[in-house]
Amino acid sequence: MLFSYPIEAIDQNWLNAVAIDMMLAGMNAIDEGRRPAAWPACLPQGRRALLEQRTGLKSKLSTLLREYRKLPVIERPDVRAAILRQTELPNIFSDTAPCPTLASLPASMRAPVSALAEYLFGQLSTLKDGNGFLRDNQYSVIYASKIRHCPFCGLNYFRAPGAPRHALDHLLPISIYPFAAADLRNLPPACDECNTTYKRGIDILNLGGVRRRCSDPYFGPTYRISLADSDFFNGNSIGGYILPRWNITIIGNELDQAETWNSVYQIKARYARDILDADFLSWIKHYSGWFVAEVGRGRDAGAVAAELPRYIRNVIQDGYADRAFLKAEAFRLLNHACWDPWIGNDVRQWLWAFVEYA
Repeated sequence: MLFSYPIEAIDQNWLNAVAIDMMLAGMNAIDEGRRPAAWPACLPQGRRALLEQRTGLKSKLSTLLREYRKLPVIERPDVRAAILRQTELPNIFSDTAPCPTLASLPASMRAPVSALAEYLFGQLSTLKDGNGFLRDNQYSVIYASKIRHCPFCGLNYFRAPGAPRHALDHLLPISIYPFAAADLRNLPPACDECNTTYKRGIDILNLGGVRRRCSDPYFGPTYRISLADSDFFNGNSIGGYILPRWNITIIGNELDQAETWNSVYQIKARYARDILDADFLSWIKHYSGWFVAEVGRGRDAGAVAAELPRYIRNVIQDGYADRAFLKAEAFRLLNHACWDPWIGNDVRQWLWAFVEYA
């Protein structure tokens, strides 16, 4: 991730925990030979008024506990282990211990567990707490913190609260880790492209069958991008020009978590193909127009290159608007290449031609 969300966004992260507590309380009663508490007495007092009319929760919880009662005693610990491990957020993102999945549960438990998970996730859009629905309250806090771009890619804008909702990205997919289905710690907003084109149902903890670590969306680690190791005149040919060969480096700590981010969301490939190759020449042309307006034509190649630091400092925006975090890196690469002892003269002449014929 490029940046993290404010932890205040999940101040109302109670629904999943309430459901898990009710589930475990019912299982405790069954294991002790008692009947689980009746509805609505099984609901916590502080949430009873809000939840007691949710007949879907009642029926799905009852079905799950009924199937649990039928299990041989020897199989019951597997269910408990999956519940406790899947809900061990955020530790599960940063440790390397195995995590039981839906497929590890006894076969008879999978359908009722999945049904309850889907129901709980849907309730985030229909349960009100304070002034809004649970998921909308989470998003409103994020938007109010001035976050306007998807932290998974930095490319796509978030819509304002009240507009059609963006997806909530199940970092731990609901089809694999159903007991974290409605935990907002597991549900950071993501742009539609990141969620539906790239993330989809990928098991972020087990890529290619290997246990992986990933960033906590509320505490990171987060990363920045460098293009410093890219090679000028060695990349793809676009419009008759040979572009740099983009060597995208992810900078930060815990780089194994960065590689999970890159693998799942195809960060390097998207940046190189969709942004840098697609936009680099238009960025150079913008620089050329700016130079002509600021300085004028008729300058030598050295003078054209000498204004690059001022352009980076004064013209390119900070942050993520207009892909500025990539644009600034591309111009730092260009500035460095202009004074490279081996290719600098060629790069300066290349840039000068854009200015002279802008």
